[in-house]
Amino acid sequence: MGESIPVEVASVRRRHEQAVLVVLVLAKLGTHLALAARYGRHRDEYYFIDCGKHLAFGYVDHAPMVPWLAGASTRLFGDSLVMLRLPSILAGAGAMWLTILLARRFGANVFGQALAGMALLFAPAYLRMHGMLDIVAFEPLFWTAAALLVADLIDGADKKRWLLVGLVAGLGLLNKHTMLLWGLGLGVGMLATPLRAQLKSPWPWLGAVVALLIVSPNLLWQAEHDWATVEFIRTMGATVLADIPRPLFLAGQVLYFGIFALPIWLAGLVYFFTDAGKRYRLFGYLFVTVLVVLTVTGGKPYYSAPAYPLVFAAGGAWLGKWFESHRGLKAAFTVVLVGSGLLLGSFTLPLLPLSTVDAALGKALGWIVRPTDLTHDMHDELGWAEQAEVVARVFEDLTPEEQKTATIFTVNYGQASALNFHGGAYGLPRATSGYMSHYLWGPDDSRTGPVVVVGGSAKMLAKICHAPEEVARIRHDVAMESDVPIHVCREHASLQAVWPELKLYRHWRQE
Repeated sequence: MGESIPVEVASVRRRHEQAVLVVLVLAKLGTHLALAARYGRHRDEYYFIDCGKHLAFGYVDHAPMVPWLAGASTRLFGDSLVMLRLPSILAGAGAMWLTILLARRFGANVFGQALAGMALLFAPAYLRMHGMLDIVAFEPLFWTAAALLVADLIDGADKKRWLLVGLVAGLGLLNKHTMLLWGLGLGVGMLATPLRAQLKSPWPWLGAVVALLIVSPNLLWQAEHDWATVEFIRTMGATVLADIPRPLFLAGQVLYFGIFALPIWLAGLVYFFTDAGKRYRLFGYLFVTVLVVLTVTGGKPYYSAPAYPLVFAAGGAWLGKWFESHRGLKAAFTVVLVGSGLLLGSFTLPLLPLSTVDAALGKALGWIVRPTDLTHDMHDELGWAEQAEVVARVFEDLTPEEQKTATIFTVNYGQASALNFHGGAYGLPRATSGYMSHYLWGPDDSRTGPVVVVGGSAKMLAKICHAPEEVARIRHDVAMESDVPIHVCREHASLQAVWPELKLYRHWRQE
């Protein structure tokens, strides 16, 4: 009889744990599925679809996995926006599941597991990234899966598990090269903790070989294309990232991951450096390494997103137990966390009119950051079909002979890719651009007639046109590209001849 009570208690706890896991995973899944088709495709999604039509082991500004997924989606499900975004939605649900499992590993009670999951559920960064097909949507999944495998090794699992770590890391590298930053943090953590003893065995090194083998086709592609991604990263660091103040990056950690989740992840970071978290201290070093590197080198605030499940899980482990002796604060903190999460979600998810969201954010945070810096992803899901419609009208005004030989050139990949997606309905030719991977695909040599230029400054037009004629403007009230000129160039240089001058391996700016 005395032994039946602990068994009963353990059984109840397991049921509660499973309930927390199921509810939070379904909440994550359901939120994004319900809103998947609320707006239109994002500029990056159009680009990934275009890249998916040019299947390769690499692309200028990203690794190949997401274009492969976009290509598979369009081939299997046509133009379905929900199915295009489903891999990201599933990756978000998977990250939730792994975060809660990690919290259990760190010793979190049922409430602590719920805290870790709610922190991830309501963080604005994750709400945005898992609502569209994007590279960053998969990073938390790969980083957290790899962390769970390392936790197994810390807990005494067979050293052969390093091969699985290498497998996950290799897949992560095919998704985004910043998986290398996870590897750097892991190395620092190993050297600073007793896990360094495993470096004397061959298995960690064999795991690294597995990761290298998986990513090797991409490395070969890079070598064949003059290390295009390295050039992109270098120019991006010298332009866009150089303009981000270091304090703004740190402030962004609060804005992007939720102000009321701050106590959770700070508690998680502290936990790793207490006696209670000593066993898993490696992850504290990993998280600190990621933040320090991104702060020093200059990164966008959301670049740190894949590291946060670690500290959410650890924070849930520590705070969950702390709240056992502070029950009066438990309900209050839960209400504040959920309430603030729902409020932030209403501004982060495509629920309210964008003009309303921007006005509210301007009043609250305008002194720190422009509202569109926080909502630009939603703005970038609007206006693309309208662009194609305007370009089609310009094409209709060309003579029949000109239409047979005319070329469309755009200033950035969003315009080119959206036109290639929507242009088929109007019989438009393939749009070209010197921007990112579009540069590698080049212009159509058979089309030597007028050049219809979408966007672009006088400086850029001068590289192509001898006498540009502005014939239309694309206008939109809330789209990110809200005032785009269209020129027709009947007297122009050969695109093939000036193509090297049109190469742009960095984020576009009006020049």
